[in-house]
Amino acid sequence: MISIRRAHGDDVDFLVELVNREEVQPFLGARAPRDREALSQEIERSASDPTAYGRFVIEVEGQRAGVMGFEVANRRSRIAHLERLAVHPDFRGQRVADEAAELLQRLLVGDLGYHRLELEIYGFNERAQRHAERAGFTREGARRSAYWRHGDWMDGVLYALIREDLEVPAGTALLHDYVMVHNECVRTGDWEPLESWFTDDAELAFEGVPVGPFNGREEIAAAYRERPPDDEVVVFGVDEQDGQVVARYGWLREPAKQAGRMLVTPRSGKIQQLVVTFGED
Repeated sequence: MISIRRAHGDDVDFLVELVNREEVQPFLGARAPRDREALSQEIERSASDPTAYGRFVIEVEGQRAGVMGFEVANRRSRIAHLERLAVHPDFRGQRVADEAAELLQRLLVGDLGYHRLELEIYGFNERAQRHAERAGFTREGARRSAYWRHGDWMDGVLYALIREDLEVPAGTALLHDYVMVHNECVRTGDWEPLESWFTDDAELAFEGVPVGPFNGREEIAAAYRERPPDDEVVVFGVDEQDGQVVARYGWLREPAKQAGRMLVTPRSGKIQQLVVTFGED
């Protein structure tokens, strides 16, 4: 069984050994950290800002087998850059990277709400390019002679995958797109675009704060205009249960802390009911 999990402090020795192996190091970026301190800092960052940065350990039957990661490239447009994929030589030839890539895609797109995943591979690394194509990425072009590596100029081959390439449930996609528009409204101060995401008879309710409920699209729109949120939402995970979409959410100012849940009941591609709870449960 192949699984991925966030790296933690106990993984540092494994990571140092892996990224410094002669079979691995030549294929990593020239600036990829290789010492304990830098790798420990990456692990700490992954824990403190989990929706924007991640370092993951790949496990096979509970044994450490590799590492992979991501970093937000464009928060507004929900683009993540994938990086640092490396599988220990003892586990090569078992399609470990392919299955781990699918798990990371589901996490980034289905749970965290990214719409586009990008990666860049050295032109000489044909094995990694074949892996990217097996994992569903589309080659979009190349940066010609972009990097000085191993004594010569190397192309950087560009690959990408978008949400439409995956089987993401419609309710999950609706929630993530709604959060995207909500966050744009926070940034601009213009709440008019949010109104169109609700049905005419929609209900907005809050649990844990003395606000609402609000009934109907116009009343909901007025509520956001008159008492607008002052921070962007981050989503940690999404589940669909009995026609309802349940998301664990937090606020950008405290990106590692869950603030509560968002419960969305969709209808015809819009939100018929949105319940926002405050406090972890």
